[in-house]
Amino acid sequence: MHQAAAYAAAVPPHTYITFLALVEAIIPYTAACSAPGDVQSAGAVQFGVHEYLIWELDHNLSLWQGFYLTAVPLSAPTAALLNYGAVQFCALGHNQDDHGNPGGAGLPFAALHPSDRIRVLAMLEQSDQLDLAPLPPPYRNDLGIVRYMIDFINRQTLFGNYSEWPAYGSTRLKVPTERRLEGFPPGWSQVRYPGVVPGYRAFMGNVLTIERQGGGSSIVRS
Repeated sequence: MHQAAAYAAAVPPHTYITFLALVEAIIPYTAACSAPGDVQSAGAVQFGVHEYLIWELDHNLSLWQGFYLTAVPLSAPTAALLNYGAVQFCALGHNQDDHGNPGGAGLPFAALHPSDRIRVLAMLEQSDQLDLAPLPPPYRNDLGIVRYMIDFINRQTLFGNYSEWPAYGSTRLKVPTERRLEGFPPGWSQVRYPGVVPGYRAFMGNVLTIERQGGGSSIVRS
């Protein structure tokens, strides 16, 4: 089992399923757009972006602990935040779509329809009326970090989907210095990015020479 699969297998199932539901809602699989020439077809789940998001949250974010910034695993408390938001969302009667995910039983966020999951994100980011005391650290009674995290998981889902990350294949969950491209990134194809080029000739302007005489100067085109 390569490192990516081993790490994914070690993540608690409720955390894994919650993030899978999150990225599915943000960048869904669009089968109707799978004809040649269409921009989007595969979604974030097909690219494994939920694994990327879990990895980022557990390894690359730091919080102040005492006098020092410390890397703190945040995937589990963030999954708890999303599920708590889903419970409050339904309790307020905001859910609009009845056709949720039957596989999300016991996981409030995953059980919602994808469009309602997006509404949960908006509610968490915009509402200052929610009781944040039941949340685990670092979100407990801290609306600022809740808002930051909702913005972060939105941006990082897009970054994971459209960057080169899915093409790292079996090395995708290694440290960045050990990742290797194993194919052409599908997100690059979707946005028509041709890929990295080592350099090419381009007209950057004319070379000019400055001549100084008698305290003055003049520009002479070469």
